[in-house]
Amino acid sequence: MMRDFRWQDYDVRWLAVAASAFLSVYTLVWPQLPNDDAYTYIRTADIFLNEGIMAALDHYSWAGYSIAIGLFSQLGFSLFTAAYLLNALFHALLVYSFVSVVKTIDDSISVVWMAALIVLVFPELNEYRYMIIRDTGFWALLTLGLWQFLLYFRGRKLRHGISFVLAVSLALIFRAEAMLYLLLTPICLLFDRRQDISRNLRDFLILTGVMVGSGSVVVFTLRLVGIDVIALLMEFVSVYQPFLINAINPSEADSIAAARVVFGDYAAAFSRQYLTAVIATGLLVVLFMNIFYAISGPYFWLLAYGWFRRHLRLDDQQLLPIWAWLIINTLILFVFLFVTRYLSSRYGMVLALMLAVQLPFVVSAILGRVMGRSGTRVGIVFLGLFFLYCVIDSTISFGKPRDWLLETAIYLNRETEPNSHVLTNNHTIAYFSGKVAAYDEVERMLTREQVLATIPGDLIAIELFYEMTELVADPVLSPYLEPLATFPVDTPRAAVYRRIDPP
Repeated sequence: MMRDFRWQDYDVRWLAVAASAFLSVYTLVWPQLPNDDAYTYIRTADIFLNEGIMAALDHYSWAGYSIAIGLFSQLGFSLFTAAYLLNALFHALLVYSFVSVVKTIDDSISVVWMAALIVLVFPELNEYRYMIIRDTGFWALLTLGLWQFLLYFRGRKLRHGISFVLAVSLALIFRAEAMLYLLLTPICLLFDRRQDISRNLRDFLILTGVMVGSGSVVVFTLRLVGIDVIALLMEFVSVYQPFLINAINPSEADSIAAARVVFGDYAAAFSRQYLTAVIATGLLVVLFMNIFYAISGPYFWLLAYGWFRRHLRLDDQQLLPIWAWLIINTLILFVFLFVTRYLSSRYGMVLALMLAVQLPFVVSAILGRVMGRSGTRVGIVFLGLFFLYCVIDSTISFGKPRDWLLETAIYLNRETEPNSHVLTNNHTIAYFSGKVAAYDEVERMLTREQVLATIPGDLIAIELFYEMTELVADPVLSPYLEPLATFPVDTPRAAVYRRIDPP
């Protein structure tokens, strides 16, 4: 006899993984044009396959993601296909780990189901299914590590501590920031009020010993094969050194220029001393907006409602590691923003995932309040429309099509001689035209000097935005440019010119 079907008989996590795989297939069947970062990772992977690991590290210092793409492509895939499939695996791991984190906190069937639904239709997270970025692997392995640390935090079994160290160490392959989570997270053990101080200190020292011991072995082993991890970390930090120096000790000329931009020429003389406070306030606004976009609007307002109605779990001791990761990611965001003056929402995704852990409890509480009341239908309809909106936002792109980039690339490929030179300011045009060897190194902002450095007969393909429109209209430069084509014709977004000598 066929037994009755019951959802609780099935592990929700594997059903969620299957749904995640389906969503990833959707992005593979209807792909978008690659993001700009993708070209760096793909070219580094190509260098790894053709010239070896050291050449790849010379080209891009933190090349772990590119090396993984290259190795995965050896199964018979193109580099781009390998990258998308690898990201699909990481998204599946992220979904499994996120649901596991929530399940560790509360294993009631309604909460676990809500966790699966929330991570699957997470609007901002699903935007990255279309992108080739190392962050997906970073998020997945960090979340896996958090799950294992929560298990260690609760049961103090060493195997979970070792799994935490292994998962976050693998995340370090993708982003150097994983080092902070690895080093700082065990401190949570010292603040666990459920255990006595001596037990907490002992477990902290054991986990720290595992980290130091395993880390030393890895660093020594990599050094034997010619990879200096410490040097790679120093090189990574050195990239931000000029930003840091300028942020801490800007030159007087830079300060005066910034004051004029903020206050105007006249007021700058009187308000310059307030510039640091104004910039700091502005950066805090940028930080808040970054967090807002990372969690996405629908989830942000749902969290706000949960906080207002006191549906959030804020004082649960087992959430201490999650609070720690919220603090760590916030500090990373603030320091990065202070140093570089910009942020991307993906830098705040770890924080967004930690906040999203609260959402299953909010939705479950809402369902509990409306069940058995006259307003049940209204509440159910509201939640249904809410998640339907998230599904649409997660799977449908409302951006303008960028076919004109491919049309420009095809034109260049068709109209140029095999050995002719092409100058462009767009990665997609550079790659798909097949005319730019260093397609990942093209500069978005071309200068007059770069254009004049080309020789007569060279083609120049420019993505047109304000600065570049001003450039080609430069009266000094325009006599050297012969217009050939625009894409699209009616509303040009890109233009192709031939370099000529003026008459």
